[in-house]
Amino acid sequence: MNFKRKITGIFALSLVGALSITAVSAFDNTNDTVNAATKFGDINSDGYIDAVDASIILSYYAYLQTTEGTPMTLEKYMARNADKTEPTTSDLSNKDISLKTGGDTFTIVSWNRDEVPSLISNWTGIEVEDVIERLYSESNEKITAPSGANINFINLGTAGGYAPERYDEMFNQGEDIDVYLVEPYWALRYMDNDAHSAPLSSLGISENDMNEWYPYTKKLAQNSKGVYKSVPYCIAPGAFAYRSDLAEKYLGVTTPEEMQTAIGDWSKFSSSAKTIAEKTEGKVALADSIAGMWQAYSCGRFDFITSENKLNLSTDVRSFADMAKDLWKSGGVTKNSQWNDEWIQAGQYDQCMGYFVPSWAFFYGESFLYESTNKQPGKWSMCIGPQAYYWGGNDMLVNPSTDNGDDARSFIISSAFNSDNMKRYACNNMPNNMSVNAQLAKDKTYYDTDMLDILNGQNYYSVLDQSARSIDIKKYSIYDDTISSYIISQIKDSYIDKGKNWDETLTAIQDKIKNDYDLK
Repeated sequence: MNFKRKITGIFALSLVGALSITAVSAFDNTNDTVNAATKFGDINSDGYIDAVDASIILSYYAYLQTTEGTPMTLEKYMARNADKTEPTTSDLSNKDISLKTGGDTFTIVSWNRDEVPSLISNWTGIEVEDVIERLYSESNEKITAPSGANINFINLGTAGGYAPERYDEMFNQGEDIDVYLVEPYWALRYMDNDAHSAPLSSLGISENDMNEWYPYTKKLAQNSKGVYKSVPYCIAPGAFAYRSDLAEKYLGVTTPEEMQTAIGDWSKFSSSAKTIAEKTEGKVALADSIAGMWQAYSCGRFDFITSENKLNLSTDVRSFADMAKDLWKSGGVTKNSQWNDEWIQAGQYDQCMGYFVPSWAFFYGESFLYESTNKQPGKWSMCIGPQAYYWGGNDMLVNPSTDNGDDARSFIISSAFNSDNMKRYACNNMPNNMSVNAQLAKDKTYYDTDMLDILNGQNYYSVLDQSARSIDIKKYSIYDDTISSYIISQIKDSYIDKGKNWDETLTAIQDKIKNDYDLK
């Protein structure tokens, strides 16, 4: 190995070691220009020093190892590959499929029809309107997969939370399922069952192919034993949307960056909420609901069930309860529950200054965010808020009994690895691809016009991308969603509404969870 190549290898490894799991933003918060101090590590100039840059360096190093003659510079190497859709089928490291192939019908199952027709359209190249027509009309015109198998889509027509019951019925009855959609909150019940979910390695997909995935989604893609089982193709990072005019009036902030500074952790958030409540005599709350605060606060923070099958409620639960109770009394958070008219109307009539919101709230005109904010166009902004978090998302799982392993691989690669398809998908969702979202953060091609007007032109992809890069999940389990709902319910009903002390509230939480899950 010559000296030049040895130095390149050392640089690549040093860069990988320097990159933390949370990306470092390479943008100046005040003028959106690249800082000279961090430009060196931002190899692809997407505004972040992260795993994508490390991947580029390692790829370039591998090229230097194998090329003959004088190698091209890093800039030329990147330019040569800039027009490629990364990664494509040929780029995935291992194409070996150990699952059965040759079936005549490829069946995709989901709880509703929102996602699958557009994914099939991207996969087959058939216009989405034509896909829908063929799927739902009495036309005999079939849609075929690359293998020639007929594509069959089963829409269960239910809410996501009710899908597991239907999936269980289908598995028990031996119905045809090749690929099925799940939500991260209940995905583990299938990911931990080897009879219902195949490892991604059986499709020739490895961790090396996940360089564009956000770090937290790699955690969600693994089952309890660390085996990659799911493909989180659609992500839902959260943020905080707020009334910019009221923020200026009561907090003196004029930009999203200044607002982020004012509420950038839970102590600052609580302090700012109490300031607003005091200045408005309790008429304007900073936060939309206790549940909204908990959605962000609880993300990735807890390990509720220990390895000894014991319940473990850390002091962080008490800390949240005290903060929530304090803001409830002072007027820093509304007394509204989510998903009712009062919750939405609070934003419409200046009673609530901010909402904890997921990415999917920005893509649909009928979302709660749109309904809450559309009466004040141009007067809303957004920032990450006190904590990065996620709120939803969709994953794909593969039935190990599939007889269409080749089509399962092809469909997943099209939906979750093909950059061009993921850009098209981004019209109504947020794909799990850091480079794609970084590009979307620089233009307004894929934006909902109404939301763009409400946010006064602010680039919501930019904030959501930053949030997704910052989400930290220590551990998660199949119990988390239910336990989390028990906790917030008792905090509100017992600790806040009924005024019981913390020991009584904690006992009620513990008894409920232990009885339901047979824990120690």
